[in-house]
Amino acid sequence: MRASLIALPVVVLSLTMACGGSEPAPKADAPAKPAIEEAPAKEEPKAEEPKPDLAAMSPEEQLAHLMALGETVYKTGGTGGVACITCHQANGQGLPPSFPPLAGQKEWMGSCEQHAGYVVHGLKGEIEVGGTKYNGVMPAQGNLSDEEIAAVITYERQSWGNDYGLCLPEAVAAARKAPPAAH
Repeated sequence: MRASLIALPVVVLSLTMACGGSEPAPKADAPAKPAIEEAPAKEEPKAEEPKPDLAAMSPEEQLAHLMALGETVYKTGGTGGVACITCHQANGQGLPPSFPPLAGQKEWMGSCEQHAGYVVHGLKGEIEVGGTKYNGVMPAQGNLSDEEIAAVITYERQSWGNDYGLCLPEAVAAARKAPPAAH
């Protein structure tokens, strides 16, 4: 009898292994586990929004577009620049004696091309703005697009009581070709 008791577990074990191993069969109402887990679906790349055509806009539409984009670039640095607000402040008054104001500085900003040149090439060394000497460093922001630079200088030329008109990307393209301003 002892031999038959020992043989019984071996027979049960053999039947269990032959019928699918030691895991119980899934319940009829439970979904079967997939043998291989599926990879998550890849997101479709988002289509880029078409760039607005400044040439097709009225002067009022150009100004509104450039002001909105310019405010973003001024506050955030745009697509890889340094946020202008860091040094020139939210009110455009700057941080003397390092960073000059932008408010009320039409003469110093000069033409759109000159103003764009400061942004594209940066500035370093002593300058005098509004009768005060400044000696800080403005990093070159030439990595920004012509449209971003045109927008941010338009924003600066139209904010904090300034009313110096809008600047277009063509002025920025010309500033890129010109040598940096000597100060």
